[in-house]
Amino acid sequence: MEMTLSSSSASINQFVQKVLLDESLQRQLKLTSTAAGLSEVAAQAGFTIQPAEIVKHYARLLLESQDELAVRNFDRCSWDAGELLWLIKTWEL
Repeated sequence: MEMTLSSSSASINQFVQKVLLDESLQRQLKLTSTAAGLSEVAAQAGFTIQPAEIVKHYARLLLESQDELAVRNFDRCSWDAGELLWLIKTWEL
């Protein structure tokens, strides 16, 4: 059964709060670079969050935020020029 946006957002927010208090989870997250990896770390922390739910949660936050905040949060992804170019060239529609 697919979670609703609000229930998955609540789970993601709870997971983030747990990560902020747990250095072991923080270390695990530093080693992952995919939504599936984030989902696996969430599962280890006791949360069932699908990779697509994570992606859509943060995409929705970007879309619903003020322009300046959206840009700041996008920039915080810390993509270098090569990664950003690769993303642009390989983006699927």
